[in-house]
Amino acid sequence: DWGGQDRLDHVAAFEHLREDSRLDMERVGVTGRSYGGYMTLTLAGRHPELWKAACDMFGPYNLFTFLDRIPETWKTYFHLAIGHPEKDRDFLTDRSPNTHLHQLACPMLVIQGQNDPRVREVESRDLVQELRAKGKQIEYLVFENEGHDIIKFENKVRCYNAIADFFARHLAP
Repeated sequence: DWGGQDRLDHVAAFEHLREDSRLDMERVGVTGRSYGGYMTLTLAGRHPELWKAACDMFGPYNLFTFLDRIPETWKTYFHLAIGHPEKDRDFLTDRSPNTHLHQLACPMLVIQGQNDPRVREVESRDLVQELRAKGKQIEYLVFENEGHDIIKFENKVRCYNAIADFFARHLAP
């Protein structure tokens, strides 16, 4: 659904969790990779009041540049799955995280593989540069020898320690 009902399902789940007195819903982070990274960016931009920290891994930031940068052989599928840049301009503008991330209110860690063929490194670099230029607190971790996931053991250790440290710093009481 690319940021429509699926986004609202996340917000409804957040509100449902507020009813559990065992949870501290004033210190909540959001994270995801690939489409989950896209959803992280979408939630952090469209619902900034909910999150104290966010971690995006390989998430598309601007659906127009994402669609333009994917391999040519993938475009037909993605035009059907997400939308066509000319025919679905309003939808893609509304559903692009970059449309809403000026509202970001929490620190964000962005993780990217240098060799990612799906969400190219320049997509994450654009996100980092644009949000830092707006005064947002953004950390950026690029893995030179990874693609659209963190596969190598030493990189997994570095990556997931960085995520744990990031959330420990920003969600601590």
